[in-house]
Amino acid sequence: MKLHLNSLIVSMLLAASAAQAAPASMALLAARATDQVPARLQATAPARMSTATLDHTPATMSWAVDPAAPLDARPTPFVQSSREYWVDASADQLQRGLRLTTSADGAVIRLSPHAGNRGTIDPATLSFRVDGKLVTSTDAIRSVADEDALRAAGMAVPQGSIVFKMADGVGHGAFELIAAGASGAYLVHVFEPSSQIVLSLRANRDTIIAGETLELRAAIEGGARLDRLSGLLSAPDGHVQDVRFERRADGSFAARVQPDPAHAGGFGLWEIHAFGNALSGGLDVARDARDAFAVSVATARLDGAIERIPSAGKDTGVQLRIGIESAVASRYQLAGVLYGTRADGRLAPVAMAHSASWIAAGNGTIDLRFEAGAVQQAGVGAPYELRDLRLINQADMSLLERRERAAILR
Repeated sequence: MKLHLNSLIVSMLLAASAAQAAPASMALLAARATDQVPARLQATAPARMSTATLDHTPATMSWAVDPAAPLDARPTPFVQSSREYWVDASADQLQRGLRLTTSADGAVIRLSPHAGNRGTIDPATLSFRVDGKLVTSTDAIRSVADEDALRAAGMAVPQGSIVFKMADGVGHGAFELIAAGASGAYLVHVFEPSSQIVLSLRANRDTIIAGETLELRAAIEGGARLDRLSGLLSAPDGHVQDVRFERRADGSFAARVQPDPAHAGGFGLWEIHAFGNALSGGLDVARDARDAFAVSVATARLDGAIERIPSAGKDTGVQLRIGIESAVASRYQLAGVLYGTRADGRLAPVAMAHSASWIAAGNGTIDLRFEAGAVQQAGVGAPYELRDLRLINQADMSLLERRERAAILR
């Protein structure tokens, strides 16, 4: 009887030990409306994915983060605020006089030859027609920089480019830029740093999945009125499609556009270009704004499974095994931020971890490990929370999935 009791106790202890050592299965939290979650997996052409040279060896790293540092766990789209516009000009237009309009003193104008045009314009030969009178470059230009000076300042400009700043009182309003020695085609860029007329442009996301729709908003500021806005969407491979903006009751503009999925995948960002003419005090002022975003092909996604792997010995690190579902074999990367509970009960960021592994088509897992030192240094404890969880395809560094709040670890 005693032997039987001892055996029972040993069995119970072994069972308890095994239960403690077994991974704790959980599930990811429900996705939020602002999360990027693929509805289905997508395949992509092998030519658009550089997988042949990718390493198959798993890699992982983590580091502590400042608990007081503000972190954005959700996408924060960029807002472009434009005081500028571009004009394509032929040699004939520049020789006769290219009409430009500015709304403030101190406009900065750049002339850049188009591809294949070797023509260089001497700034001293420029002249301006203001209110019917001819003004020389000496009186109209305050300062000038040539191609060498621009490149020395870090600007990647075409050969033969020049930039000049207009003198006060001359470059304010409508005038004509005359370049008698122009040859070939040029791109004319007008930037007004002191102007109050600003065209803002923003997309609702910085990344979308191929096949999804992007929402765009644009508005004019500075007391000007914008009755019409046009747009173009350019893919990294050169594909261009029209964007139709519609004016809203508040005077802003909105558009919805679906980037052509046939041109998604591979490196590079898509660019939205919005342009229009704003009316201010009888003056027609052009404005162009550009914004960029990524279009990802969802070759993989999180399958919803997550396990906490028990630490060995006295290791207080946090290791998570996260399930991945893949349609295309590639090297996939996970990144996430671990939050812990402080003494006052509030959550604070503790550490960031990145891990990458080769995953064949089908189902696999990637482990995220947050080192014990970072957890101890932060002085936090359970419950923990995994935030800003991202899944990336390293073949083209595309963001496939992103969740603001991914899991709660008790």
